[in-house]
Amino acid sequence: MIHKQVYEWFDCDFDTFGRTSTPKHTEITQDIFKNISDRNFTFEKEIEQLYCAKCDRFLADRYVRGECPLCHYDDAKGDQCDGCGKLINATELINPKCTTCNCTPEVRKTNHIFIDLPKIQPELEKWI
Repeated sequence: MIHKQVYEWFDCDFDTFGRTSTPKHTEITQDIFKNISDRNFTFEKEIEQLYCAKCDRFLADRYVRGECPLCHYDDAKGDQCDGCGKLINATELINPKCTTCNCTPEVRKTNHIFIDLPKIQPELEKWI
């Protein structure tokens, strides 16, 4: 019920179904990123992320489960614990496991691109 009220408040409806894997979604996403990047509103930063050697990929938080470092619930997700409700980072999990192959992932450093929110804030506030 609360979701319906929020959508109505934002005047949102769901007349078009889309997927992140469609060419149109790719085009729109790349255009947004290029626009932000061309205006120097991004920065690169090295972070630590879980990597599964067996699957040969970095794991998004939804592909990791383990023990919550806060309440020790034994089936916490890589982004939150359903036991205590706290937000966590996948690298904080105790005894993390890849949900695809059940192997223990390793922590590796990787570079990511972030939107520089403090830098973009004045323009964003004017636009809004």
